[in-house]
Amino acid sequence: MASERVTVEDVTDVSEEEEEEAGAARPAVEKPKDKNEMKGTVCIFSPYLNKNKTIQEGRRIPSAAACDDPTAWEIMEVCKRIFPPELVEGENKGYSRDYEAQWQPMRGRIRVRLFDKDGKPTHPEIQTRKKLWLAVSALIPKIASRQPGYVDPHAPQLGMAAGGEGPVVPKGSTNRKKNKGKAAK
Repeated sequence: MASERVTVEDVTDVSEEEEEEAGAARPAVEKPKDKNEMKGTVCIFSPYLNKNKTIQEGRRIPSAAACDDPTAWEIMEVCKRIFPPELVEGENKGYSRDYEAQWQPMRGRIRVRLFDKDGKPTHPEIQTRKKLWLAVSALIPKIASRQPGYVDPHAPQLGMAAGGEGPVVPKGSTNRKKNKGKAAK
């Protein structure tokens, strides 16, 4: 039996029709954003503004100006109040230095556009990333969810207890084998 030799040209020489057929079978992959598109944006992770973190753990501002355990949602809400909503984008990314920030509610990267495509600032007072971090950190303690007596309007929908004590858990044992004899009595 004679073996056939395969050359590089044979493997790489694929017709356009074959490429289209193969492309239709492949799942759609999100293309990375262009560097020019990302120019003028600043990323914020929750450890950047966390008073309880050290600089080695990722805090980027002085601890006196930082706030207690900011969540990605709080950072995004404050950024949307400072900047127009179309300039603020949230992404489901974790901060590599912080093990705790890999899960919700701390997980998330907020991207804010400080400069437009022409290089002009989008906010007259906030033109550097440090000023952005300080402004966001100053406003987080003032949002409604951080005020005493705040009641989450979504708590009844999520099955929370009346006092905000967590999810409602039925009383009694959930072990069916143990309870099987008790129900018959």
